[in-house]
Formats: sequence, structure tokens, C-alpha cells
Amino acid sequence: MHLYRRTQTDSEEELAQVIPGASFQWVADSGPSFGALYRHLVLDGMILSHLEVDQASTVTVGKRLPGFSIWHLFSPLCAANGHDIGADELAMVRPGEGGTMRSVGAAHVRSFALEPSLFAEAPELDMPFGPSMAPRAGRWRAGSVAAGMRFAAQHETVMQQLDQRPELLKTPTTRIALRNAILEAVTGLGEAGNFRADRAAVGRHTRIMLRFEEVVEDASDEPMSMVEICRRAGASRRLLEAVVQARTGKPPWEYLRWRRLWRARSLLSRPDAQTTVTSVAFRLGFWHLGRFAAAYAATFGERPSRTLARAGGGPRARRPNYAPNG
Repeated sequence: MHLYRRTQTDSEEELAQVIPGASFQWVADSGPSFGALYRHLVLDGMILSHLEVDQASTVTVGKRLPGFSIWHLFSPLCAANGHDIGADELAMVRPGEGGTMRSVGAAHVRSFALEPSLFAEAPELDMPFGPSMAPRAGRWRAGSVAAGMRFAAQHETVMQQLDQRPELLKTPTTRIALRNAILEAVTGLGEAGNFRADRAAVGRHTRIMLRFEEVVEDASDEPMSMVEICRRAGASRRLLEAVVQARTGKPPWEYLRWRRLWRARSLLSRPDAQTTVTSVAFRLGFWHLGRFAAAYAATFGERPSRTLARAGGGPRARRPNYAPNG
């Protein structure tokens, strides 16, 4: 099987639809808008993907492909599951699990996964990152920073060529050449490296964070009490606060408000005939309109009425006289 997909978007919903086998939440940390580029290659038992976000962001991905262990190489100034990623490290996600990335600026995540059958059918390849590592989650420390740089360069070259020449996948000879190039880059990451398993608590905290995200997602536009959130996440208030703070940089209630502000922006940017600033605020649980408008302006650099007016859903508002954040 082989396919290649390239998606550029500013919509969390659209991005969630193109990342295969995953529940997905993505929120930018500053600025009035954000965007992402996602590229995805499946090639005869191997998967390459590339996620690029254009500003500081928190990305939580759960329920990844059940048959694959996935390995992520992050750009600088990123954290995975609450811990900074070094230049010579790969973060590993076990089959069927997920995790949280947080960046302090624009970020790249280049990932690969190898189908288990690849190791059984081709033991001569002597490939690293095999099924024996699947029961563990943690980090692989590559033999050198240079190995990661070579992988990133080869990864980007493959993606660029497919952007320009998607017909490469139509020819068996070019598919084999691409596959060999990817295997060579992956093998280089595995040579003289060593694996460091995560502590048991890290896996537990990942599951708490994923359940918390599911609670937020299931609640949709309906506010929930912190008691109910803790019960459904399976954690005490203190533990949930510690986990969410470590993964997102925000306590749970601030993270919830942050997510709802982005939801408000989405609703105001795509209004129907009944949409008003007041109806959106109340729908999302913002009971103080003045504070909602101030928080919205601090996040997006404009008042909610301006967003609605620009989308054609209200009277035209004057441009605010404050500078945008970020």
C-alpha cells in the first residue's frame, strides 16, 4: 500500500480528520490565528509524517495506529509529555497510545513508524526500533546529533519531492528507491543509540491527560464542574492540576477557558443568522460579558464583536486601538 497526503489548514477539525487513527486536539498559545502543515506518507510497511505548526502550540494526540510504534523527532524548544526533548532524542509512542507536545514557538515534528510485519518478513535488514520495544514508552537517545540532522534532512527531501512530483509513487522503481532512502535514514538513527524507558508514572500521567482531553471534547460547548472532570479523568484535583500544568503550561481551569476562547473564535468566525457575541459567550459558559470580551481581546488582539463583524455576522466594528498579542 502507498499514499501521500499534504494538508495545510488553520482548522483544528480539518487537521484532526487527516491525521489517521488519532483523536486530536490542537490549540495555539498566542496570536490571533494559527496554521499547520501536515504531510503523511504510507509506503509498503513504513509511515512518515511531518507536522509543522506556525506558533507556540499545545498538541494532544491519542489512540494512534494500534499496529505501530511511532517515533517522533522534535525541533528545538519542544516538550513531550511534560519533559523537554533534547536534540539527540526521539520520543516513542506505544501502539494505541498518544501523548502531548508543547512548543514555545513554531515547531516541526518529524515521525516514522514501521509495520511489525517488516521485521518478520525482512530480518536481514537488522532494523532498529522493532517490536521488542513496543511494550515500553520512552526515549531513544541517538548516537549523535548529526544522525538526527541527517534523518530530518532526508525526511524533508522525501516530502518535498512528493509535493513536487506525486507521480513518484506510481512507479515501482521509484517507490523502491524512496523506501531504501527512508530505511537508510531510520537505520542511522538506530546505530549506537540507547533506549531509556519512561517511569511508570509517565504512562499513568499520559492516560490521565488523554482522558482529560476526552472529557473536554465530549463536553463540547457545555461547561462541566471540576468535580465531574476529576472523576471522569480518574485523578484527584491536585494530581490533575499537576499533570495538565506539566503538559500544557496551564492549570486545568485555565486550559479549559483557553480552549473555549478558541471555540468562541471559531463560532464567531463562521456565524449563522442567530449568532451574537452574547449568545456565544453564554453558550460556552462565560457568564461575565465584560471579562469575556477582555480575555478574548487579550488572546486574539481584537474584540469579539470585530471578529463577528468581519465574518459578516454583525455591524461593522472599529479596529481596536491596542496591539495584537504575540
